[in-house]
Amino acid sequence: MSAMDQRRHCWWSVFDTSGLGPAKAQQIAQRLATTGRDITDLCDFLTGEHDNEVEGLTGLPSRLVAGLLQSLREDNSRRTSDERLLLPGDERYPNTRMLDATPPLPVALWAVGRTSLLDDDRTSIAVAGARSASEELLEVAYHLGGEAARAGWKVVSGLAAGVDSASHQGALDAGGDTIGVMASGLDNGGRHWRPDSLDEVCMVSEFPPEAPWSGPRAMQRNATIAALSDKVVVIAAGESGGSWEMGQLCLKKEKPLFVLELTPDVASGNRRLIRAGAQPFAPDDFANVLRHVPPETQTTLF
Repeated sequence: MSAMDQRRHCWWSVFDTSGLGPAKAQQIAQRLATTGRDITDLCDFLTGEHDNEVEGLTGLPSRLVAGLLQSLREDNSRRTSDERLLLPGDERYPNTRMLDATPPLPVALWAVGRTSLLDDDRTSIAVAGARSASEELLEVAYHLGGEAARAGWKVVSGLAAGVDSASHQGALDAGGDTIGVMASGLDNGGRHWRPDSLDEVCMVSEFPPEAPWSGPRAMQRNATIAALSDKVVVIAAGESGGSWEMGQLCLKKEKPLFVLELTPDVASGNRRLIRAGAQPFAPDDFANVLRHVPPETQTTLF
């Protein structure tokens, strides 16, 4: 097994261990970076009684160590041979975000199209909002996507109808770059927004290619949209649903969150998010939203 294959084997084992989610995986990555160790060092502990050493290397509790060692002993070559699968350390995986991503990034991502967008060091902004937003709000999302693109930001959104589609298209029409995060696997479309060519955009999913769309996956993918972004913008949110949950997630994780100032009869969740700590902005003022994040906030694992 080559060094690259061994690394991919180890990170897939982390992904495949029950109960070992993105937060624990990020903890492992941070611990390895701090101690100067490598994920492939885990393969040194596959024989004999080495649980204590693995606990020390990963910082995991014993119950997760047992599951991780079991996963490491299994043959995962069929899964890891998928060229669309990106794991930490791969050239196109968002390694520059791995250690610091808020919330943590999934270990495994499947991507097609311009996958280099995932790890090109540029700042990115996520846009979220209701599928049923009015034409006026869709115009705001479209122009925000365009202004962000012209300012050099990548635009990240969820490929849904409404605000997501408008922001993707705005970025593309302005000559910019956009990343669409799917709530299904790559082999199960269900995307409302479709570019003319995958060469123009990156489509990415944290779910295995065969996974169908589902409501829980749509909620789960919110965290990945936020993790791939430096700031998050909510155009229109109710008091439930995906955009509301995105706002709540950002407030909980202290992710920079900007919310469009609207009256409660238009988007009842917007004012509540602003009162909870989100930064408001007016429909015709994107300047504050698009101020760049200091580059020192991004570090790389590899």
